Amino acid sequence: MIQQTTTLKLKFLALNGVKAEMFAETTEESTRLANELLRVPFRDRKKLTTASVVTSLKSALSNQVIRVLKGKAGKRVKAFKAFWPEVNNQNWKLVKKGETYSVSFPTIQGVKRVPVQIHSDHAGVLDALLAGLVTPGTLKLMRLRGCWYAVISLTWDVPERESARRIGVDRGQNNLAVAATVDGRCVFFSGKQVAHRRRRFQRLRQSLQKAGKYRAVKKLERRESRWMREVNHTISRRIVRFADGAGADVYLEDLTGIRETSKQRRKNRSDAGASRHAWAFYDLEQKITYKMALKGRQAVKRPAAYTSKTDHRNGHLDGVRNRHSFTGADGYQCNADWNAAINIAQWDGFSCSLDLKETAPVMGVVGSGNGVFDSPLNSMNALEGEQLCLFAVPQAS
Repeated sequence: MIQQTTTLKLKFLALNGVKAEMFAETTEESTRLANELLRVPFRDRKKLTTASVVTSLKSALSNQVIRVLKGKAGKRVKAFKAFWPEVNNQNWKLVKKGETYSVSFPTIQGVKRVPVQIHSDHAGVLDALLAGLVTPGTLKLMRLRGCWYAVISLTWDVPERESARRIGVDRGQNNLAVAATVDGRCVFFSGKQVAHRRRRFQRLRQSLQKAGKYRAVKKLERRESRWMREVNHTISRRIVRFADGAGADVYLEDLTGIRETSKQRRKNRSDAGASRHAWAFYDLEQKITYKMALKGRQAVKRPAAYTSKTDHRNGHLDGVRNRHSFTGADGYQCNADWNAAINIAQWDGFSCSLDLKETAPVMGVVGSGNGVFDSPLNSMNALEGEQLCLFAVPQAS
């Protein structure tokens, strides 16, 4: 079993002005108390209890404020603009009457039960919570873009599933992701529209900066971030659906530090549609990983080097990548990202030493004495002048 935690954002249903004002008062008092406690030395905060603070909040709310400020947040924050009211799993509960779900939790005016809107995907999880199959976490009251939400965390056990197949996922900027099985079935996610919209956001941002409208710039940046996260949610959901339908685990290339290690021309760095600093590859990786975990499957990372330059048919590092096309030594051509995705699905790590990056001009004739990730050494280490190959190729008998 794998324990998986997720967060649900539930919008309150037909919230009237009285309750909205009550939520605002609760948030205002939580923020006041939090900022007051920040003025207390951190060492002294460890001794605080609800009996030692003066507030109109209920003890369940004030206790959570104290608990948060005793932790890491209390060290790194100087002042809170808004400290959203939060209660632990003992102080809120979910209620269902007919087809309507409600949550009850303490406010500045006592415990209130408020109905919430439910997305079709959330109904099954909430029913499992009511049946005791899901462990509740905290509930946080938040106001986002003028609407009030109950943000709840839930934890449940997901049974592990055996996967006999693999899906390789190559991430990039021309194609945001290409997912492929070892036998070549694939799905492509083009990055053209993302690049176009990134450039549009960049132009708007520059015009607002010239006009000195810095608050509008921050607002635009948050809007761009929300949009990109939604794009990655859609891509990750479709990749996970593709992998689950194939009964496969997902294998991703490890792109750690790629912004620092890969070269890029100044012209491209200044272009929001091409700059690697505007590439949300890690957010996509996180979303794929947790969605795979919800299915009881794994997302595994593999080294990224040589995936685009190696022929997926035989593992020979003798191909040439020219923009979006890969050409093998025998003239075979295919999409470079598709070729890389298949390589990622097949590889269990390098069969050659990492120092081959430095010895590329003579790598066809240099033997390596050590492998990586305990992968078996293949024929490239046996005889001088033999073809370099990055995964084991069956030898003819």
